[in-house]
Amino acid sequence: MIINDRIYGTINIENKLIIDLINSQPLQRLKKISQDGAVHFIEPFRDETRFEHSVGAWYLSNKFNRPLEEQVASLLHDVPHTAFSHVIDFVMHDENHEFHDKFTKQVILNSEIPAICQRHGLNIEKVLHKEHFYLLDNKLPDISVDRWDYFMRDGYTFDLIPLETVRLFLKSIKEEKQRFYFTDVKIASLFAIMFMNSSRLIWLDPTSHGSFFLLAESIKIALKKGYLTEDDLFKTDDYVMKKLKSAHNDDIDNYLLRLKPGKYFHYSGEESAEFLGPNKPRFVDPWVKVKGKLVHLSDIIPGLTEYFEEFRLRHRYLGVSQN
Repeated sequence: MIINDRIYGTINIENKLIIDLINSQPLQRLKKISQDGAVHFIEPFRDETRFEHSVGAWYLSNKFNRPLEEQVASLLHDVPHTAFSHVIDFVMHDENHEFHDKFTKQVILNSEIPAICQRHGLNIEKVLHKEHFYLLDNKLPDISVDRWDYFMRDGYTFDLIPLETVRLFLKSIKEEKQRFYFTDVKIASLFAIMFMNSSRLIWLDPTSHGSFFLLAESIKIALKKGYLTEDDLFKTDDYVMKKLKSAHNDDIDNYLLRLKPGKYFHYSGEESAEFLGPNKPRFVDPWVKVKGKLVHLSDIIPGLTEYFEEFRLRHRYLGVSQN
């Protein structure tokens, strides 16, 4: 199987289990789930899908020769994602942005995936818990294959990260004892600063935040009035949007009309904000190998600790209004 990826180029996949999983309905559904949630309605160039991110996470896992179970877990980690990705966290008031993770076992076991794994001699129980695989599901501020892929993928699509920098990171990051690390402090610093800037400009920008609220509010109304069910949320973006529009509810329609190209949001103070709520400031503090020992970058550049904390405090709660 050949996949032409926007950041990794031509990926030649030879493992038949991985090919069968990629061709399965649960993975194919992810082609119809937006990576960004809702902001692509306002900024159409933000067009990544959960499918390409899932393949990207597998690619990194495979690149570092991780065990097959870990590669499969990396490929499947977003299978339970809801329509419009993390928008549903706003609907369900999940401040950790992990609502979909509660359904991993249910979604995977009720699909063709267990039969595919059994056919290839892999025990599905070994891949259901991504927390068992540290390089897939470690906690901030470490680098994981999930975090690494969406950072580079979003950054490239947003024109913040050139492909040359993607390739630089791909050849500069090493792995030891289930930790990704750098040997060059300057490249580690570049990764950390670019990651935090991506967090500020892509994932925490006011238009992203505002678009999430607009779509989340319309979905809340639809759930309350019975236009949507919770089961509908595990279908596709197009399916949910079609049901929202077919409800012909004035409040829903008014929210959706504001999800149009050019209708940007800006940050607002608490008193003037139309939408106000928590978000998830993200930064990484990479491991660096110095004199044979792994240390965090902030141990080498102490000012980073205050820089990270200032960023976290400033952006953990955001108010926005639409222009």
